[in-house]
Amino acid sequence: MRLDLLFKAIPIKAIPRTLSFEFFPPKTDRAWYTLEDTIDQLMPLGPDFVSVTYGAGGATRTKTREIVEHLQGKAAAVAMAHLTCVNATRAELGALLEEYHKAGIVNLLALRGDPPQGQKSFVPTDGGCAFATDLIKLIKDDGRFAILCAAYPEGHPEAASREADWERLAQKFEAGACAAITQCFFDPAPYQEMRAWLKRRLGYEARIIPGILPITDFLALDRFCKRCGASIPAAVRAALAPLADHRVLVRKAGIELTINFARQLLDLGAPGLHIYALNRSTAAAELVTGLRLSGHLD
Repeated sequence: MRLDLLFKAIPIKAIPRTLSFEFFPPKTDRAWYTLEDTIDQLMPLGPDFVSVTYGAGGATRTKTREIVEHLQGKAAAVAMAHLTCVNATRAELGALLEEYHKAGIVNLLALRGDPPQGQKSFVPTDGGCAFATDLIKLIKDDGRFAILCAAYPEGHPEAASREADWERLAQKFEAGACAAITQCFFDPAPYQEMRAWLKRRLGYEARIIPGILPITDFLALDRFCKRCGASIPAAVRAALAPLADHRVLVRKAGIELTINFARQLLDLGAPGLHIYALNRSTAAAELVTGLRLSGHLD
């Protein structure tokens, strides 16, 4: 099923809200088995769709397609493949779209992409796309895919300001995106501010699905946030930093904080949740179970 059709069937303020999971292509045989187990354990939770990431420079292109095909086949899930501008000309991207079409993949998350390893900043490929907006337009012109894009409540690290980045987001919707998924964040305020800004800019309420990273390890969270530019609220840091060396305690507290954060977002009108499962099932399942017990997800 195309996600744009799914979203039309579920008005933005209607219940049920969408639930989705994100996976990444495994690098080893053992990791493949772990992912298989994760898929088997999370699919019974009934996600509306699932997504599969795409490595820098297209490093995991084949694996991404294989997992998406597997999810659409064996797991019978609505699946979405990530696609980036990195190291690809427009002709090569067009060939890749044909490849996806033949594989039955109709949903794409269009991203500019991170620079390949060893490259400090993104450099557009000659004859390629410089921005995610360019890639969205290319896919839109093809006409066979539903297109989602990325959103950054706190602004992309390379943007001059968060408002400048939100303007980019508005342009992505104008270019043809039917929804956006956010980078992970941990404070509802910038998400709400971004939604309000975008509604004023576009004249309608765009579907922006919060990306949720279950907190299970404070030190790992701190490293991740420093790398991607997300901020850790003072209250979260105060609650978890003293427990950082206590694996069981920090995990329990982190999951509870994540559930409460997700509840806040849904109470504020978020149209769903996109959970970064990290190819593991337990934390994602605990989050979904907690939200369903409180009536926040159907």
